[in-house]
Parts: sequence; C-alpha cells; structure tokens
Amino acid sequence: MLYAESMDWHRNKIFFRGGGFTLVELLVVISIISLLLGILMPVMGKVRRNARRTACLAQLHNIGMGMRIYVSENNDTMPVAAQLPSAEPNLPCITDVLLPYLKNKKIMRCPGDREDNYFEEEGTSYEYPYYLRGKRVDSTFLGKHWGEANTPVLFDFGPFHNKAGLPGAINFLFGDGHTGDLSG
Repeated sequence: MLYAESMDWHRNKIFFRGGGFTLVELLVVISIISLLLGILMPVMGKVRRNARRTACLAQLHNIGMGMRIYVSENNDTMPVAAQLPSAEPNLPCITDVLLPYLKNKKIMRCPGDREDNYFEEEGTSYEYPYYLRGKRVDSTFLGKHWGEANTPVLFDFGPFHNKAGLPGAINFLFGDGHTGDLSG
C-alpha cells in the first residue's frame, strides 16, 4: 500500500509540473510577441492608409460620374462653386451643386480627411478650382495643351494619403473621369 501511495504522489507531481510555464518562458513569449507587433504595426498603418486612398479614389470616380451628368444637363458648362466655401460664402459649395447627382453628401468626405476635418468646416474634402467656374466644356477646354485628360477637376484639400510632396499624397479627379495623382 505504501508503494501505491508513493506512485500516486509521484504521478500528481509530474502532471502538475508539466502543465505550467516558468517565468523565463513567459518573458520570452512576451518579448517575441512584442517584437512581432513592433514589426507589424508600421505595415498595418501603411495598409490602412492605402485602403483609405483607394476608397477616396473610388469616391472621386463616382463624383466624376455625377459631374458628367451635371455638365451634360447644363449646356456642357462646369458648375459655378466655391473653391474654399468658408472664404467665398457668396458661392455654393460644390457638394450642394452636385448633390442631386450624387447618392448623398457623405461621398464628398475623403476617408483620409481625418485630422484636418475639411469636410466639417467646408462641407467637402475636395477642392474645386476657381478656373473651372462656368467654363464651357468643348474642344477648347483649357486649351490644347491641357485637355480634359490632364485637367484637375477635384482634388484633396491636403496631403491626406501620404507625406506632402510624395506620390499619392493627394488624389485627383481629372476632366476625363480618371482618378489618380498628378503623375497619372
């Protein structure tokens, strides 16, 4: 009987000891997880930034389709709207002009406009250049050097998608309906 009791105690001791982690093992696992997080966090930030940029480009494309409908229904003439609505209160915001041709106002908020809050202040995250106001879209649209394909119609108020001066920092909608940055 003494031998059987001794075996039970020995089995329980081995079972109990094999199921836990030592402090050193826990510290090693925590340091490995911290290292992996340190590597992945910058990558995840870049992925999120690229996702917001892609969503913005899709929105600009949809806005471009609404703009095309507006132009065709208004004698091939570009809208008259403020470039910066807060500085030109006598002119309507481009959002208000295009709203009948868009799904809703929220499409005019760039997903990257998170810190500057242009949408909250101006009613849009996209700048509409003053030189397009009331301009007729025809064979002479901004001259033969620019043409529709190279004419920025709407673009981000600021570098929402990358550091200023870097490619892809500002998204553009061009006169022919394509979207991208200035390099094309």
